[in-house]
Formats: sequence, C-alpha cells, structure tokens
Amino acid sequence: MQRKVKIVATVTAALAVLTLGSGTVVEMHAANDVSSVGQTVAPTSASTDGSRLTATSTSGTKRNYTVEYDGNSDQSATFQKRTYGTNSTAEKQVDYVGSHTDGATVKLNKNTKAVVQGTMGHTYVHWNKGDWSVTAVTSNADAAGTPKQFAKQVNRQITKSSLPKSADTGAITVYSQTDDDEANSVTWQNGKQVYKVSGTTADTTVKVAQDAD
Repeated sequence: MQRKVKIVATVTAALAVLTLGSGTVVEMHAANDVSSVGQTVAPTSASTDGSRLTATSTSGTKRNYTVEYDGNSDQSATFQKRTYGTNSTAEKQVDYVGSHTDGATVKLNKNTKAVVQGTMGHTYVHWNKGDWSVTAVTSNADAAGTPKQFAKQVNRQITKSSLPKSADTGAITVYSQTDDDEANSVTWQNGKQVYKVSGTTADTTVKVAQDAD
C-alpha cells in the first residue's frame, strides 16, 4: 500500500491538468515551464519611432504563458498565449468584426476603405485587412489629430510590416491616446492557441505582435 501511495504522489507532482469552464486547459509540468522570452514566440524587444519595449519577465508554461514589457516614457505591454480545448472555443476569444458594418465610409489609401461610427464621445474607424479586423478609436476631445489621420497611421504600420501570418483570424483595437491600463490590443487565433498583446500605446502594441515569431 505504501508503494502505491508513493507512485500516485509522484505522478501527481509531475503532471497536473486543470480544465476550466472557458475551455482552457492548463498543464503544469516541470519540463513545460518557461522562464525566458526565448522559449516563447514573443519578441525580445520591439521598437517604433522614438519608443522601445524590452521583455522584463516571462512566466507560465509552453501552453499558457505571459511576457511583460517595459519601455521609455512609462510605456508597457503584455504578451499572452492561452491554449483552449477546441478551435471553436479559441476562435470565440477573438473579437473579430466583419466587413458588414454600417456607417459613413472614408478612404485610408487607394485599396482600403473604412467605416466611421461615433458613440459615447469617441469615433471608431473600422476596416478589414485579410483575416484581420482593425478598429482605430479616437476621443472626440483629442485635438492632436482627426480619426481619419489616426486610422491612416495605423493602416500604414500594418501595411508596411505584416501581422502574424499563422493567424486563422485576428482583431486589432487601438486608441489614439496613451492608456495606462494597456487598452490597446492585438489578438489572434492559431488553431487552439490564442495570442494577445495589450499595451499602453497603439504603435508599440502592434509592433510587438508584428515581431512575434
């Protein structure tokens, strides 16, 4: 009996599997732990004009991990990977917005048209690019530029450098003003895996996602 208890205890310590209500499957196994950004698909650093984010901490397992970034001017970002039980459950984690959206249209470049909507003191400019939906949000109190100008800036960035090619579907929501709560987000699904970058500024958040392996 003592030998049986010892074997069970060893197996339990080596591998614990927890299934959450959302469909997430978390595996805790010593061999699957990650402790450095090099063990993930997240970039070591990401730079845009005048800004640079550098990975400062990594935690979790190969199936579910988090990488934290810090930068100049109090900028920050977080890169997360989560693994779900099915592809369909993973897909539901991405707030993809289709092209059939009502509103006035604006032209971002010769190939891209966007829809403009206004509500709750903000203007939303939305467009689709391949398997991605993009929403650029501008506060009506922001005197630094127009919603169309900001949307054009975002579109130039994602046109100049590609988004993760492994994505089955993806969604970008970014804000013209810096947000301490890391409200800017880039989320994409690849099979049962969902990756999400959230950050304080639009361009660096998108850049972290673009630099992912």
